[in-house]
Amino acid sequence: MENTCVHESCEFAKSLFSKKEQCPFYVESWWTPAQLSGGKPILIKDCSQKRLFIMVQELYNRLVGVEKSQEELRNETVWVEAVAMVLGRNTGLDLERIVEERKRMIRLKELEGMKIPKEALQLNPSDRIEE
Repeated sequence: MENTCVHESCEFAKSLFSKKEQCPFYVESWWTPAQLSGGKPILIKDCSQKRLFIMVQELYNRLVGVEKSQEELRNETVWVEAVAMVLGRNTGLDLERIVEERKRMIRLKELEGMKIPKEALQLNPSDRIEE
């Protein structure tokens, strides 16, 4: 990470302030990059406006990468699902029924873990359905 404040080339700061520390956008911060300097803290002197745009660009690039990975994973999942359905048909297994049964079992386990008062599980005599 490098300093983004260059007082000598900034027309705004140069025309209004004699020292870069007087500029309202000047910010000093300590960073501890593990991979660069062996974990030693580094003092960074930033123009907050420039640093903001740099960080937004970095976050945007990361987001694009995550989105691309997610789309690739989705496409692979669709392919695996299609192959499983074909295998299920060829072997006579009803995979949709197996998946639904598995989902039902997971929901039952979740309900067992919930603490539901006994009163909520009991029916009032007036609530019973006559056959």
